[in-house]
Amino acid sequence: MTETKKPAGSTPRPVLDPDAELSDTTQKVLRQAMEDPRRYAGPPVNPLRAAVPLLARGGAGVASAAAVWSWTGRLEVADPAADTSTIVGAQDHLLQKAVDLVHTLLSVWPLAAGVVTLVCAGLVADRALYNRQFRRLATAQAHLVHPEDLTADAQELLARARQAMTAVLDSRVHREKWLDAQRNEAAFPRQEWVIAQGLRDYSRVARKDQRAPQQTDNATVAGLLTSRQRMLETSLRGIERRVAALEAYAEQVAEADARYAKLREIERLAAGSDELLDLLARTAADDLAVAEIEALTDEAAVVASTFTKALESARQAAVAALPVQSAA
Repeated sequence: MTETKKPAGSTPRPVLDPDAELSDTTQKVLRQAMEDPRRYAGPPVNPLRAAVPLLARGGAGVASAAAVWSWTGRLEVADPAADTSTIVGAQDHLLQKAVDLVHTLLSVWPLAAGVVTLVCAGLVADRALYNRQFRRLATAQAHLVHPEDLTADAQELLARARQAMTAVLDSRVHREKWLDAQRNEAAFPRQEWVIAQGLRDYSRVARKDQRAPQQTDNATVAGLLTSRQRMLETSLRGIERRVAALEAYAEQVAEADARYAKLREIERLAAGSDELLDLLARTAADDLAVAEIEALTDEAAVVASTFTKALESARQAAVAALPVQSAA
């Protein structure tokens, strides 16, 4: 099967099994890896081997400094009793001062040795922590579906499902608890995981079939290839039906949202009906004022009835879109 173009939109993110029993530390590492995939891109490294280059270079530098310090401590360039008024004596005296200064500066080599030791210890600890986090991440990978695990058509289906679920969760009727918000928030992550799992399995088989020869002179092999392709398409259509149910639910919720917005607007207008009645009573007959208010009230009743029907349709669509929870 050929892959279609990737759907436009935000960068795809991995799907995590909501029922995965992961420790808080593993979840933290997983979030870090999802936010920055390059963070754990490298393989595990032996902590001691990671510190060897630094230890060798630092140790060689410290050893050299210690040797020069010891040598300059014994080196006497000028005789302390020599006459410094002569050019040679003055030069020897200045050179001795330079040697003494180098000796003094190199006297910190024990401190440098301690710094090298601490840095190497820190590097070893950092590599050991990296290895532990890498193992935790490897354990968590079984509970993840990555975008690269999916073919382009599978990614498009997953994006459609996410868009539908996001539309429901962002709706006003959901936020104000006109729908079963608790069920939606619990069911949607599981729906996303089930869809992602199915799409991953589909993508794995589809990619294998893409690598296999698609044309053959053998009628039996050709029939098997055609049969496999039909089965793949059937499995994808099954997932599409689940996604379509979510999209139908989102459409019904959008309809209820629109009706609810209109109802709230009419209620806002009707809230000032007493002031409107007083105003109309001053400028027109009472029956005209009553007629105006009654018309407003009737319209509110019609919209309220329509909203009720739209809300009921959304609830029925939820039953179709969330079969796992409705059967529970």
